[in-house]
Amino acid sequence: MPTGSDHVIQICANSKCNNLRPLNATARWRFCSSACRQASYRARKRINDVDSAMLPVLDEELRAAMLRLLNAVHRMRDDLADDTRPKSSAVAHLVRLAQEVTEAAIARDRTAGVPWSVVADCLGLGFATTRRKYGPRIAEALSRLRQRIE
Repeated sequence: MPTGSDHVIQICANSKCNNLRPLNATARWRFCSSACRQASYRARKRINDVDSAMLPVLDEELRAAMLRLLNAVHRMRDDLADDTRPKSSAVAHLVRLAQEVTEAAIARDRTAGVPWSVVADCLGLGFATTRRKYGPRIAEALSRLRQRIE
């Protein structure tokens, strides 16, 4: 039976709100109130001058993620040839780095105005799957970046 100390205290997902979420909030309930949820939605959908200022930053983040992946590939080439080391660990690390590159590229494309349907076609996924899988993560990353720039 969970006790009060087992609950993790989480704050509202709205970047401008520091209130705690209600104690009975489920995993899907990320905001402290519907007003915060609406404010967060409006902030994500707002197209302003910050978006054009974000493109160079996003380009640099994408470039850095690509370099991390390429460096890891070169470093792990010898590890994969060694029969005494487990291959799954090295490959899992490369997959995580490739996921970071993918998310950085999607964030950059979405900020530049590329529609979800085009992103989905590039990834070889369906529109709904792409938006469901990457939408919340990209929105949170862009929200944090906007906050850093402003």
